[in-house]
Amino acid sequence: MTKRVIARGLVAATAVMTAVSSSPSSSAAPAGAVAARRAPTATVTCGLGTFRAGHWPDACWRPYADSSPFNRPVPDEPRIAAGSAAIVGRVLDTGPVAGFVAGVADTTSDWYHPLYWSQRTDPVYVVHCTESWGRCPVEDMPVRIPAAARPTGGSDGHLAVVSQYSGWEYDFWQVRSKPAGGGVLTVSWGGRTPITGDGLHAGATASDFGLAAGVIRAAELEAGTIDHALSVIVDCTSDAYVYPADKTPQVCADPENAPANGQHLWLDMTSAEIEALEAPDWKKTILRAMSTYGAYVEDTGDNVGIAFQIESGSTFTSFGVTDPMVDFAGRQTEDVTREGDTWVFDMASDVDWAGRLRVVDPCVAAGDCSSSCG
Repeated sequence: MTKRVIARGLVAATAVMTAVSSSPSSSAAPAGAVAARRAPTATVTCGLGTFRAGHWPDACWRPYADSSPFNRPVPDEPRIAAGSAAIVGRVLDTGPVAGFVAGVADTTSDWYHPLYWSQRTDPVYVVHCTESWGRCPVEDMPVRIPAAARPTGGSDGHLAVVSQYSGWEYDFWQVRSKPAGGGVLTVSWGGRTPITGDGLHAGATASDFGLAAGVIRAAELEAGTIDHALSVIVDCTSDAYVYPADKTPQVCADPENAPANGQHLWLDMTSAEIEALEAPDWKKTILRAMSTYGAYVEDTGDNVGIAFQIESGSTFTSFGVTDPMVDFAGRQTEDVTREGDTWVFDMASDVDWAGRLRVVDPCVAAGDCSSSCG
């Protein structure tokens, strides 16, 4: 899929993806995994099974297993990919390190990812995919979805729902029709991934990452901790993909030095260096996540260097609740600017991105940096 970017660097538009298959396999720790920088403090089991509208996950919860590439910290002195500096230069030449925008829920500018939690009493929908890419992985599957849940307003039309009793995260791209009270859920495409698995092969993004993967949540910014890698958008990619992605999105007209889809970006700064920055606490929280876990290229968007994926406010506004990211934004006094009904979070300032951003070799995410790994 492809996204566009609007005002001051935030995400907007989308194109296509190809069919994938997914399976409910758990994600065992990969062979040769290297020592982590620090032990995680959040876990998929923190409250899982009790979530619902009005009782959403707090900062102690994160999707997927500890062994997921999204949840394994970057090791000390990670192997850096060949051409790292050139790739970083190419990414930053195409646009700024964009922030993210709160307040776009239920508008056509919402390209984020909403996450819903189903209950056994929720209506049943039978999935029908309209794209002609082959057999859709979730075609004809029955899924319980909260009646109030709705997709995002942008043309991606994303919607994700976690069945806490089956353990599956169902991800949908371009929800076309969701009848009141149940029936046929018509989508362009979709897939599923175990919420306690690796978060991959989910079918609704260009990378095939689960829609819950790498999103920044308001609860995490409130707590001052993000214990997982982030998902980011770049302008375009090379004609290749690397683990953990398994598809290629919008390819650059000139792919020289362009990042591959799934590329692992890492902020090479220590905790002490981040704390010493003259930056607000919310930004330091994100920078610590990029230093500890990094960020994976999830998709593409026009005229942006790097843009961050956050939880869609529709997760909350669908149920008549104010988007907590809007509430959080309204309390900030630094690097958050109000523009009408939206709030723009600035990530470009305070950091020497050109000097401190690295591209980590894909073997690190795969957990095997033997001499034969490239």
